[in-house]
Amino acid sequence: MNSQEFGKLLAALRKQNLNEYGRSWTREELSKFIHISPHQLGRLERGNRKYLDTETLQLLADAFNLTTLERKELFFAAVGVSEDEIINPDDTETTSELNSLLSTLEKMQAPAFMVDDYADIVAVNMIMMRFYQVNPEYVEAGGTSYAAFNLLKFIYDENSGYKDAVGAAWEAMARRNMNFFRRISLRQRHKPYFIQILTEMRRIRKFDLHWHEVTRSPSYVDSVYDIFQWHHPAYGPVHLVFTEAAVPTRYGNLYLFTYTPLDIHTAEVFLEIAREAGGQAFQFAPWPVKPLNEPEE
Repeated sequence: MNSQEFGKLLAALRKQNLNEYGRSWTREELSKFIHISPHQLGRLERGNRKYLDTETLQLLADAFNLTTLERKELFFAAVGVSEDEIINPDDTETTSELNSLLSTLEKMQAPAFMVDDYADIVAVNMIMMRFYQVNPEYVEAGGTSYAAFNLLKFIYDENSGYKDAVGAAWEAMARRNMNFFRRISLRQRHKPYFIQILTEMRRIRKFDLHWHEVTRSPSYVDSVYDIFQWHHPAYGPVHLVFTEAAVPTRYGNLYLFTYTPLDIHTAEVFLEIAREAGGQAFQFAPWPVKPLNEPEE
């Protein structure tokens, strides 16, 4: 991320996060908190790295209430190295990587799906679709908005069926996914596409409440796995671990999520669905090109 892009990210984070009074940070308030002048902060937001050092980065992370993994994303963005420079040029091409992951999703005998740095659902296997009893008509109708295939849209939209499938576990699962969304999207917060997704999602009242709650008082328990247990309306008590694997590409990360059963009954449920559904995987959200975003330099 070059200096100008980091400056745009910093400005976006300032506007999207809340101060102790529940308002977006003004330039004057934030500059006072991080011990530089408003003029210096303005120059930093316009791409001048002269006023960016380790102490300033730490104070910015404190001001924005960032979790440990969010801080890593912010510090990484501040280094000034682009995604393209990170990837070994001998690594596989993007299309090959995506096709390989789609093939893996088809072979898996458990619910699994894949998202990108915006938490857009890039692909999902049929076992996941059946497990959450996703209505095909909901998927078909969703393609008219930018947030249509976003993981958070699926979780918070009353019409998706997700709340019915997870029941009393919904609140805990929604909050953990909100933390995940904030973490993986941190370096995308200034992009027009992310801003449009956030604008659409904040029209959902519960999402807006959780977004602000996490901004002001985040859960500092960062994890790449979660354990959930609830009574599924169709399959009874299920107990599983939800694991995350990051796949780096020159266009950002892809995140592969799998459900691993933690008891015999849940394992039998997954196998039953696998026998009925067969090996299928579907690509939903576009990747790597996103509408609205400026082309990468």
